[in-house]
Formats: sequence, structure tokens, C-alpha cells
Amino acid sequence: MPSLVDQFCPNVHDAAITAAACDPDSGVRATGDAAGVVAVTRRGESTPGLVFQPGGPVTGAIGVIRGGSLVAVGDDNGTVGVYRSDNGQPVFQELREGARGRVRAMRGIALSPSGRHVASIAVDGLIRLWDLETGKRDVAWQGFGGLTVAFDARGDRLLCVDAQGQPRLIDLRNREGLPMDRLQMPATHAYFTRDGTYVVCAGGAGISLLRVVDGVLCTSFATRGGSGISSIALSPDGRQVAAVTQRSVHTFDLPELTPAGSLQHGAPSPSGAGFWAPDGIRVAGSDGLMHGGGDKGVPPVVGAAGFGSWRVAAHVDRLALWNDDSRLLVFPSKTKLDEALVDRDGRLIVTRPERGPIGVYSSRDGRLLFDGGPETSGSPDVAVGGSVVCAQLKTGGIRWWELSGNRAFELAWPKAMALSGSGTWLGVVTPKGAVRILDPKTGQDAVAPPRPLADVGVFRLAFVNRRPDLLILDNDGVLGHYDLGKSAREGVPGEGRDVLDFNVAVDRLWGITGGQYCALRLPEGDTSTILVVDLHACDVVHEITGLSPKTWVDPESGRLLEPARSGAILEREMDGTERRVLRSLPGDQWLSFSGRGIQGASDGAGGAIS
Repeated sequence: MPSLVDQFCPNVHDAAITAAACDPDSGVRATGDAAGVVAVTRRGESTPGLVFQPGGPVTGAIGVIRGGSLVAVGDDNGTVGVYRSDNGQPVFQELREGARGRVRAMRGIALSPSGRHVASIAVDGLIRLWDLETGKRDVAWQGFGGLTVAFDARGDRLLCVDAQGQPRLIDLRNREGLPMDRLQMPATHAYFTRDGTYVVCAGGAGISLLRVVDGVLCTSFATRGGSGISSIALSPDGRQVAAVTQRSVHTFDLPELTPAGSLQHGAPSPSGAGFWAPDGIRVAGSDGLMHGGGDKGVPPVVGAAGFGSWRVAAHVDRLALWNDDSRLLVFPSKTKLDEALVDRDGRLIVTRPERGPIGVYSSRDGRLLFDGGPETSGSPDVAVGGSVVCAQLKTGGIRWWELSGNRAFELAWPKAMALSGSGTWLGVVTPKGAVRILDPKTGQDAVAPPRPLADVGVFRLAFVNRRPDLLILDNDGVLGHYDLGKSAREGVPGEGRDVLDFNVAVDRLWGITGGQYCALRLPEGDTSTILVVDLHACDVVHEITGLSPKTWVDPESGRLLEPARSGAILEREMDGTERRVLRSLPGDQWLSFSGRGIQGASDGAGGAIS
């Protein structure tokens, strides 16, 4: 059964889109990404109907034949292939692997209109031409550069760019070069206009137009300032050309090259890949989506967490706050994020960035309330509960803030810490591995230190949500459980018991409301496993494998929250069953859905999907 994440998905790319092509006649579109995934969308499809991975990363080298029946792909390993657009079956492949392939990483590719030939340009400066009927390479010409190759409407001529950025037009019938004027602004891209009478060339400094019949330079347009032109695209009707920069798309009328208009494309960190489809200009972004018309997308989800009805998604450099099935807020963070947490009342969001100090934000308006100071940079652990925010310091010890009293505290000796959901108790581990329970408002003992379960130090701990219970993991991997209710009432040390012995690495521990279950996260390289333990039966009742290493467990419900592709959080039941997806879409839209269908959506979410 397909994953819920695949439903209502605006695209299929987890990595940045680095290649894109469109056949305006058939409407077939193809995109490739930095992970090597290729997606093909045909007319009438709102999402790609074909997704496959023919090889390595694809950088610029993707093309669609006129009519849309074939897609050509060249990858960074030097492999070239031609595939059917309906099922991805290869029609032709020339494989390369290892160092031998990387020196000829492909940067541009094109199919002749008849489907007889495929041509490519690689980083080694060779133009390669294959005869698809024989499956053999016809020629390999040296001394070229640029990022494109293109056939004319009959497939008799090949347009390319030499190592000096000058256009070269080759007659394939006699293998001779045809005359073309020299450009004053070197080019990286060159294409025939739709009627085949002109050649449009572009580089970072501007656009030039040459006449095909005699190679004469007719006109040019130089850019001034800005980020420079990264690519160009021709309109389906052939009347305009679009120049793509890092922020904008500028259109020009043909053949005069007079400016016609500008718009912001909204693509984050664009690679330069894009096309002009019948429904408009689309530019590829690092978020794995195609953008156009000023759409504002969100980057991928790098971290997800939640408490009760609240969910927070860390989208690289911004945060999205959800409550139940509605997205309430999206706001930028000061730095790139690694993790974000929300307290169980939904009032505070705490971020742990890749670099720099932790940040504390108001969930009401996204305002940064304060940062934790440079000492919290690289913090291995953060926690928030009630009006208390706590950070483990990279250099050792902890720092916390009691916001209701506007006070900050710091202790140099704790080796680990945990905060109760209400912020009433702060558990810490002493240098000798003992446990103490502090009052965050004073820094003093809140209850008598619990009695050790063994002569073994503790390295991880967690409170059970809404109960006076404490969970510990010692250095031998033994999970222990304390009921601190009597300790709080009578001032006596808490008595505990051993639950299970885990001879595995554990990097996170959660105590779940009700006190029957707890969850442990086991890191396993690029994935993780969540174990759900019945504290009464002293047994593992659920083992969910193959999860994201950032998977989080909601202490209120025990549900699993996992970063998912295309701007989403995937929520699972405690047994791993998929429950719900919360997805941010381009154009500042969003929706939530389950197996029963859409649960909530913004007004324009349908348009963002289609």
C-alpha cells in the first residue's frame, strides 16, 4: 500500500531539482534531482505519473523529445540513457561508473525530433552523438563547453557552445561547422527559436540573438548588476525568451530582445534548471519543487516534534506551527535549524540550530524572545516545559531560564538533564551518575534524591508526562522506573525498579501519558528504530524500524512524528501505523490529510497541488 506521504504531494523530489525540461507540444515535463531521481509528468497529471532513478545525480542533463514519448538523461557518473516516458523502460543506455565516469559528468543533453540521435555535452568538453538505431556512438568532438546542446527542427543541425563561450552550429550531414558571428558576451546556453530562424544565446552577462541562415549577430541585451543570468527558456508560442536569475525571471520579446516584464520566481536557492510550460515559467528550487509566478515555497522538513495537539516543523531556515489539523504560523529562524520543540501548552518554541545559540520564540507571532547566548552553541540537548527552557551545554553542565520569574540559572556539573512537561521538575545526572530532582525556580532539590537501582551511573533520563514518574537508563543499558509521588508527599527518597535490559545505543527517551508506556529511540546510521515498552509488563510491545533519525515521540499521545518529503510531517500511531500527514505547500498554502482524506486545508491548497 502506498504511503500517506505520496498523497496530495506537489512533487516527488527530496533533493534539490537540478535539471528540468518540458516539451510544449505534448506538455510532458521531466525533472531530475541531486539524488538521481527523475520524475515525468504528462498532460492531465497534477503530480508525476512516473518516478524512477536511472543512475547518479542529474545536473542539467535532461531532455524531452518532441511529442513527449522519450526522456533523455545524463548523470554525474557519465551515464547517458533514453527512456520511455510512460514506464521508464530504457531504449538506450551507455553506462559509466567510478572515476572514469565522473570526468565526463553530463551537463546538457538533447534528443533529435525523429528520435534517431541523442547528443550530450560533458564536463570533459566532449560533444558526444549516438545513433539510437544502432546503439553506437557516432562521434565525439573535443573543445566544447557550455551547458546545452540542441537539434534543429529536422535534426540535421546540432547547436552547441565551445570552450570560449561561442555558439557553434554543426551540419550533421557533412559534419561541417556553419558560420556564426562572434559574441561579445560569452554564452553558456544556446537554443533554436521555435520557428528555427534564430539562435538565442545567454551567459551571465546577457542575451544575444543570431540569425540561423547566415550566422549574423542581430541584437543583444547586456545585464547590469544583479546575480547574472543562470539559464534561459523559450515561450511555447516562440514569441518570447525568459532569462532566469537567482531571484527573478525577466522576459524579452523576440526577435527584438526588448524587455517585456519581470517577476520573482520564489524558488529557494535555484540551480538554474527550469522551463517555460504552457501554464507559465517554472524554476527549480532546493526544496524539490518547481516555482513560478512568485510562489513562496518552504524548504524540506529537517526536524519535527510535538506535544499534545501541537506540532512544529523545522524547515531548514524557518518554522511552521500546527495545532490539530491547521497550520497556524510560518516564520523565519535566525539560523539553519537542526531541531525545534514546542511546549505542551503551545506557548513557546525552542530551536537548536546547526550553528549558533539556541533560540526561544513566541508561538503567538513567531517573535524571537531571546537566544541562549554563545555558550549554548552546539547544545546536544534542549527542553521546554511550562515557563522553563533548558539547554545542555556542549562544554558540560546546563543552563536554564525560568521565564515567569525572569531568572536564569547555570550549573557546571550535570552530565544529562530532563524537564517535566509542566516545567515543575528538572532532573539532572551528577558527575558520578546519580540522579537529583531540582526545582527550576530555585535550583534547589525539589524532592529527596531517588535511591540508585544499582552501583552503575545513569546517563539518560525522562519524566513521564502528567505523572510523578521518572525513567532512567544506566551505563549498562538497564531501563529503570521510579514513582516519585510518595517522595514528593513525604520527603523520602524515591524507590525504583528495573524494567528491561537494553544492550543497544539509545539517544532519546520519552515517558508517555498514563504511565504504562515509554519509548526509546535507537540510532542506526541514516535511520532509527523506536521501541515502545510496556512498563507494567516489562516488555517491548512495538518495534518500528527504518524511521528518520529525527523521529520524535509525542509524550502526550505516544504518536511518532517523522520528517517527510515535500514539506511534510508524517504522524504514526504508537505501533507505527500511518495516521496523518501535515504538509506545507508552495504559495504559502498547506493541508493535512489522513487515510480518510483531507482533514484541513488553506483556501488555495488545491491550486498549489495542481
